[in-house]
Amino acid sequence: MCLFAATFLLRAVETELWTRTQQEDFLKGTLKKLSIRNDGRLFLAPVVSEIFDPSAAYLWAVAEDSKGRVYVGGGGPDSSVTRLFRIENGKGQSIAEIPGLAIQAIAIDKQDRVYAATSPDGKVYRVDAAGKAEPFYDPKAKYIWALVFHPSGDLFVGSGDQGELHRVDASGKGQIFFKSEETHIRSLAVDGDGNLIVGTEPGGLILRVSPKGEGFVLYQAPKREV
Repeated sequence: MCLFAATFLLRAVETELWTRTQQEDFLKGTLKKLSIRNDGRLFLAPVVSEIFDPSAAYLWAVAEDSKGRVYVGGGGPDSSVTRLFRIENGKGQSIAEIPGLAIQAIAIDKQDRVYAATSPDGKVYRVDAAGKAEPFYDPKAKYIWALVFHPSGDLFVGSGDQGELHRVDASGKGQIFFKSEETHIRSLAVDGDGNLIVGTEPGGLILRVSPKGEGFVLYQAPKREV
């Protein structure tokens, strides 16, 4: 009887070993100071601290100039004017009020002049150092989702709901440079060869558009928006 009881107790406290390697497994738990990569690997999370609260309903766009100053644009559903904020040396302030519900994109040229695009039915505004905002370009589009400067100095504007990419020179004169078969051009970047890398919606395409305006599909993402 004693031998049977001892055997039962030993079995009752047997060690169990299992393995968790997938991201979804770890997400079921509570993370503390850890981050999970999409391949399931754990590593120390970066330290996050608040540096500025603009008291805006949404913040949609962020850009940094050559002096390290950060510009933030947002907006909300209850105002006809949106604000452009500047954060410098850890302190933030509103520097410009621009007509529109939201600033969806910001770009900065080589002279550190700030360009902010508003939506819906918005325009691209150029903002000087004193915070004066002036209309720079009107693509005649419902939405302006993305801005990027090309090494040539031209500003490229990604828009919707016609999926058009506009090219604008330094004087503010522009035209349609590339028309996609997508509804929206949501993101823009420039590669080392001067090609534009374009993210779209709803097809979730990543396009490469050459300096001649020729488009090529690089990748189709599993999501609607890129």
